[in-house]
Amino acid sequence: MSFRPGLDQPRPNPGFPPVAVRVRIPQTAPVWTYVVLVINVAAFVGTGLLGRNEVLGLGAKVNEAIVAGQLWRLVTPIFLHADLLHIAFNSYALIAFGPQVERPYGRLRFLVIYLTSGVASIAFSFLLSPYPSVGASGAIFGLIGVVGAYFFRYRNRLAAGGARLTNLLSIVAYNLIYGFIVPAVDNWAHIGGLLAGLALGWLLAPRYELSYLDPLGPPQLVDRSSISQWVWSVFLVGVMIALVVAAGMVRWAR
Repeated sequence: MSFRPGLDQPRPNPGFPPVAVRVRIPQTAPVWTYVVLVINVAAFVGTGLLGRNEVLGLGAKVNEAIVAGQLWRLVTPIFLHADLLHIAFNSYALIAFGPQVERPYGRLRFLVIYLTSGVASIAFSFLLSPYPSVGASGAIFGLIGVVGAYFFRYRNRLAAGGARLTNLLSIVAYNLIYGFIVPAVDNWAHIGGLLAGLALGWLLAPRYELSYLDPLGPPQLVDRSSISQWVWSVFLVGVMIALVVAAGMVRWAR
């Protein structure tokens, strides 16, 4: 990533004009990506042992059940899958996009983003689709939205950032078109997760600054985002999710 030191940042050569420097982006080793993967696989195996129809019946997104007060169905569907192909595809997508979020955003933000995007996807499906559904794909679309927001924010500073953003847009377009063509795909969940991911990806994005922690050493990139920024960002998205759920309650209670 290339950065120019700000006017308020110390530079080793005061009096000279700022110059672009290449620095390494601070990253965190992914952990929660693989924890979520294990939970999803364990839930899939467990549903097979306990009775797939019974477990899906208790945890799937079913509009009438949510209206009746079973609000856990806004969360449980993101950990349940209908069949082997379903869990295999979503596991592959999670491994592909999870680390791309967890490395720059960190473990806590990744977990918040994944869960919030997942709930947002179920909320949108609850409002706009009358059909039952399960699957982690809405939460994964949230991760895709985060990656897109990140690349867009730093498109002029990341190496090949513009090209990666274009490639990501083509992936999103293909999957959404496919979702509208195939009736079994809950595309409203995908759209809800994607919108939440875009919002969270932008609001929770690292706020990079160059810092010369060692005046004699190379500059380092640090993240200046704050906990208060994180809390307000999640609160705003949470309010939007609550409004979507409330609208769904009104629609399906008629």
